[in-house]
Amino acid sequence: MRIFDIVSGEVVVDPSRLIIPEFKTLWQRDKSKDKQKVTKELAYIVFSFDLSADNPYRGYSEYERDIVLKKDLFNDANWVPDEKLVAAIDKFKKLMETTNTRVLLGAKKAAEELAKWFEQVDFSKLDSYGKPIFSATELARNLKEVGSIVKSLSQLEEMVRREQVDKTQTRGGTDIGMYEIPSLTGDYGL
Repeated sequence: MRIFDIVSGEVVVDPSRLIIPEFKTLWQRDKSKDKQKVTKELAYIVFSFDLSADNPYRGYSEYERDIVLKKDLFNDANWVPDEKLVAAIDKFKKLMETTNTRVLLGAKKAAEELAKWFEQVDFSKLDSYGKPIFSATELARNLKEVGSIVKSLSQLEEMVRREQVDKTQTRGGTDIGMYEIPSLTGDYGL
């Protein structure tokens, strides 16, 4: 779900998203003219939990992404979202959730655990009987199979991306413009 776009180097918030109560609350509490605080909060939500291809932070693990975003957006790796932002995060996750996204998130967590296993392989480690904990045969078998796991994960990511793109297009296949939503022509106090 697109909450904002970057136009000529400026963040432009999609007004249709501000109808969602949790996003509207964030928007209205930022009384500044430039809305810099809410822009950073919305960017934190999107870059943390949007799995689309245009998310520049999607290559990070969930843990790393959180730290990098806190540093990049708030200049503080220890920054903690308040309850209103947590409510908006929960809403965003629910709006983005499909069976495919749930499967993808689970698969990514499993792949992270697999990566950790490969990182800890040390042929010099021995068990209590003096036998190697890791064997070259076991490692070779796992390396052979990891390629199909990565390929399947990539295919699943592509399915989720296509699913997300389909949700944001009209019947004719063109993107819905940010100002093309007829119901937003009235005054909603945003």
